[in-house]
Amino acid sequence: MNKHTIKVFYDTHSWLGIVAGILLFIVSFSGLPAMFVHELEQWQTPQLRDLPAVERVDWQQLVDQAGDDMQTQKSLFIVPEAELGYATLYRRGEDKELISKVLSLQDGSELQPGHSDVAHLFEHLHTDLHLPSPFGRYLVGFAGMVMLLLIIAGVVIHTKWRQQFTTLRITRSWRLLLTDHHKLLGLWTLPFAALLAFTGTILGLLGLISPVLALAKFDGNVDAAVEAVVGPDAEIQGVAQQPLPLNRLYELALAAQPDLQVERAELTGWGDAGALVNFSGRARQTLSNLQSVTLNAVSGEIVHQADAREHGPFYRIFAAVTPLHYVMFGDELLKLFYALCTLALSAIVVSGMMIWLDKKQRRDQRPHWLAALTLGSCQGLVLAMAAALAVSSVSHSMAAQALYEETVFWLVWGLWIAVCLLLRNLAVRTLLSHGCWLIAAALLLAVGADSVLHNSWQGSAVVVKGVNLSLLLIALLSLFVAYRLKKTQNT
Repeated sequence: MNKHTIKVFYDTHSWLGIVAGILLFIVSFSGLPAMFVHELEQWQTPQLRDLPAVERVDWQQLVDQAGDDMQTQKSLFIVPEAELGYATLYRRGEDKELISKVLSLQDGSELQPGHSDVAHLFEHLHTDLHLPSPFGRYLVGFAGMVMLLLIIAGVVIHTKWRQQFTTLRITRSWRLLLTDHHKLLGLWTLPFAALLAFTGTILGLLGLISPVLALAKFDGNVDAAVEAVVGPDAEIQGVAQQPLPLNRLYELALAAQPDLQVERAELTGWGDAGALVNFSGRARQTLSNLQSVTLNAVSGEIVHQADAREHGPFYRIFAAVTPLHYVMFGDELLKLFYALCTLALSAIVVSGMMIWLDKKQRRDQRPHWLAALTLGSCQGLVLAMAAALAVSSVSHSMAAQALYEETVFWLVWGLWIAVCLLLRNLAVRTLLSHGCWLIAAALLLAVGADSVLHNSWQGSAVVVKGVNLSLLLIALLSLFVAYRLKKTQNT
C-alpha cells in the first residue's frame, strides 16, 4: 500500500477519533456497569441478598400473586431470575409509566427492592445516553459505526504490528508511553473491540435497519417483520374466560421447543377469550436470543413460533447480537474478561485523544479547549459514577434515593466539565487529573467501608461479595493510575 493511501487512513483514524472520542468513551465505559445490571441490583438491595435459588419456576404462583393491579388486559411481563431467587413483574400504566413488582420465587411473597436506581442510571447511559427515544440509541449506534471505521483504519496504518504487540517503554517520555499503551491495548483487544463495535452498531441502529430488512423480505411491511419475530398481537374479544394454568402453558411451550430456555413471559389480555401468552428466551447451548413460542392462553393452541436455528446464517447472526454484546452466556470468568477488555477499550479511546492533543498543544504552545473538555467529560464520568455509588450506599433507607443518585451523578459530572473548561492553566489541569482519580478511589473505598459496617460481606450472596471486591479493585486501580500519571508526567 502506497504512502498516500496510508496517510489518508491515518488522517481518517485521527480525525474520527478526535471528533467522536468523547462519545466513544462514554459509550464504552458505561458499558462496564451495563454488563452487570443484575449484579448491581442485587448488591444495592438488601432484600434481594441471600435469597435461595430455585430449580423450577412456579409460573402460576407468580401470576396469582401479581394482583389485580398487575393483571390487566394490557401486557404483563414476568421475568424470573431462578439463580437469584426472585422474579420481576412489569406492566405499563395508563400514562405509560412502568409499574413493577418483585416477588420471591420460593413462596411468592412480595419483596421491597428499595428505592435505588443506580444500576439502570448507568445502563441507560450506555443504551441511549439518557436522550429522547430513539435519537439517543441512534447516536450510540453511530458510535459503534465510528469504532468499526477506526479499527479498520488502525489495522491499515499499523504496519509494524508484530513489534508493537510487545512494545511498552514505561521509562521514556509521556507521549511515548501513551503511544505504546494505545497500540498495545489496541492490538490485544482487536477482536473484542470489533465484536463490540459491530454488535453495538446493530443494536443502536436497529430502528433504522428494521425497515431495510422488512423491505427485503416483507415488501416494506415493518409490522409483518416484527410479527414474524415476536408473534401476533392479542385480539381482545371482551368475553371473560378462564385461561389454562400458566404452568401448563409453559409445559406446552417446552413441548414445542424443548431447547427453549425461557427468560420471560408476556401475558396479553389475561382473562379474556383472546388472551395470548408468549414465552421467549434463548436456545440452550446456542447464542440465539430470538426463540419464542406464543400460545392461546385459553386453548393452549400454538399460534406462533420463532426459531432462529431454522433460518439462514444472516438471521442466526442477528439473533446472536444481543447475547454477544451483553455477554449473556458463559460464566462469571467470561464476564470478567469482557469487563477487562471494556476497560482496555476505554483506555484506548482516551490515549488516542491524548496523543493528538499532546502533539497539538506542544506545537501551538498553549492548552487546547478539547483537552479540557476531554478531561472533564471522561474523567468526570468516572468520578460521577463513583459519587453515585457512594450516594447509593449512604441513602439506602431514603424514599428519594433514586433522585439523590441521579442528581449527584449529573451534578458532579457537569461541575467537573465546567471546572476543567474554565481553568486554562495546564499545570492546574494536570493537578485536577491526579485529584480526580484520588477522589474516585476514596469514594469507592468509602462504599467498601459502608459494606463492612452493614455486614454485607458476611453471609451475603457471591454476587454481592463479587461487586464489593470489584469496587475495591477499581479503587486500587484508580490509585495506581493517579500514581503513574504523576510519576510519568514529572519525568
